[in-house]
Amino acid sequence: MMDTPINADDSPAAVTMSTTVEWETGSEKTPMYAVVSAVAEAEGIDPVNLPPLYNVVDPEALNALFTSDSGGVSSVEFEYAGYSVVVRGEGTVEVRPANV
Repeated sequence: MMDTPINADDSPAAVTMSTTVEWETGSEKTPMYAVVSAVAEAEGIDPVNLPPLYNVVDPEALNALFTSDSGGVSSVEFEYAGYSVVVRGEGTVEVRPANV
């Protein structure tokens, strides 16, 4: 897990932290798991205290998009629990506050 400062407009006051978590095909660290872990880490809370992911996206479909042999999806972006979430096909999930 990595915290990376993001500075989109090149002003020193506009630095926002993003959190990145890796996921692996064929392991229990699925894209769904990585999304919940990254948002919980960014919030500084236990993952069980987050709202259900299925209120925003179908977790099994999310996993299937990236773990099937189709290989057609490079990334998916959505909002969850106040965060902008980007799931990437190379095995990472990045979250940053959605209001930035």
